[in-house]
Amino acid sequence: MISFFRKIRQKLLQQNRVTRYLVYALGEIMLVVIGILIALQVNNWNEGRKLERISDQSLQSLEEEIKEARSTLANIISVNKRILNDSDLFLDGIMTKDSLEKDPGKIFGLTTYAFATLNFTITEQELSSERTILGGEKLHEKLRISLQDYLRTVDFELIIKNFWNNEVGPFFLEEEMSVVYNRFLKERPISFEDIEKILNEEKFLNLVAASNSFNLRFLVLLENLDKDLEEALALIKQEDHD
Repeated sequence: MISFFRKIRQKLLQQNRVTRYLVYALGEIMLVVIGILIALQVNNWNEGRKLERISDQSLQSLEEEIKEARSTLANIISVNKRILNDSDLFLDGIMTKDSLEKDPGKIFGLTTYAFATLNFTITEQELSSERTILGGEKLHEKLRISLQDYLRTVDFELIIKNFWNNEVGPFFLEEEMSVVYNRFLKERPISFEDIEKILNEEKFLNLVAASNSFNLRFLVLLENLDKDLEEALALIKQEDHD
């Protein structure tokens, strides 16, 4: 092809047809430019398709991560609601001696919690400088809010853990309940006589009341996080349809 064009140029020059040669040369340049533009367009199209595939894969991975987080959250929320309900019954005097005789170990559950340890590796990666999901500004903002909510729950968990380590744990130790509490953790049998002496202690009632307040606040944080993750999933599905 190149030799063909070269022969045409040489022929025009030999015939002293300068004007035609210039026109021909200009046309040849235009063909080269058009070829380059087409090559660039094809390259851009291929790059765009590549970015779209990466974006789709990221959306799928992000969806799986959030679904897993919500599944874990559902269990955590369920357990903490049950603990909150039991502590309400105890503080209201509805959880009586008769009911505790059937399940004495329940008394230790009044000051425990189910903590939220979740994985947001893909979310954090997507919020970094190297984003892989195309567009999706609303989604990115919702992911940012969700991650902030999770960090709030982690901070509040630390407050609860410190309360347990500084107040609840030492109380059980002082009342010589550590062995019994250990049996509770290992789900071993506990008799009513093992826990009877702390039932009416004012300090224990105060510990349950404080735990109840902490649990209520913790549940609000968990449910807010779950709500934001639910909305993030809806935005992910919207991105898929787009």
